[in-house]
Amino acid sequence: MDTPAPRVADEELEALPEEASEFDRSMSQTLSRGLQVLEVLADAGEPMTAQQIARRLGLSRPVVYRLLRTLAAHRLLSTDAGAGLYDLGLGLLNLSRRVQKDLRQAAFPALKRLAHDLDATAVLGLRDGDEVVYALSVEAEFARATVRSREGARRPLDSSTSGLALRMSRPAQPGDDPELIAARERGYAARTTTIAGYPATALAAPIPSEAGPTDACVTVLFPNVIDDVEVRGPRVAEVARSIADLVRI
Repeated sequence: MDTPAPRVADEELEALPEEASEFDRSMSQTLSRGLQVLEVLADAGEPMTAQQIARRLGLSRPVVYRLLRTLAAHRLLSTDAGAGLYDLGLGLLNLSRRVQKDLRQAAFPALKRLAHDLDATAVLGLRDGDEVVYALSVEAEFARATVRSREGARRPLDSSTSGLALRMSRPAQPGDDPELIAARERGYAARTTTIAGYPATALAAPIPSEAGPTDACVTVLFPNVIDDVEVRGPRVAEVARSIADLVRI
C-alpha cells in the first residue's frame, strides 16, 4: 500500500513572489517571509495595513496575518489595533544595539589606523532616520591639528558628506544629482566643507552590506582643505570594505 504524502501547511504551498520563485529549499520559507515583512515596512518608512503588506509581497491576507501576529509576539512589530496598522517594533532596537556594539568593536582598530595614516579624524557613522549619528570617533594621536568630533553628534542625511556616502549604496535613480553620480563612480564621497568656521575637507565611503543599501559609513574629517583627495579617498573606501569583511551587516 502506498504511503500517503505528508500534509503541508497551506502557507508553504502558496507561491512566493516571482523574484523568489527559485526558493532554496534548504531555507525556511516562513522565516524568509517574516523577514520580507520587516523589509517592506522598513522601505515604506510608515505604518502599513495587513492588506497593503500582502499586496506588496504577493501573499494572501491569512498568511500575512499569521506572520504579523508572530512578529508582534516577539516585539518586532508594533500594532495599532484600532487603525489596523503595523510598524517596526521596539524589539528591533535590542537587535540593532548588539549589531552596533559588534560594529564599533570591529571598526575601532581600522579607524585608528586610518586616522593615523591620514593624520585626521576617522568616524563611524550610522543612519538614524533622516540623520547620520557618529557612533565612534578616533583622532590621529600625534597630529598637530585635528577635528574634534563628538560621539553621538548628528548630521543631516541629505546635506552631509556621511549622508552622501550612505546614499551612494542606494539604487541609482533617473533624478540622482551629479554629485551623487560622481561619488558612485569614484567609490567615495568628497566635499570641501566648513568646520568650526574654517574651510576643511571631508571624505566618506559606505560600509557595504550584504542585505543591500547600507546604514553605516566611514567618514574622515581633515582640519584643512587637502589637495590629494584622489589619493586619500580610495584609502577611506578600502577601510570601509575591510570593516564589512569583519562584521556582516
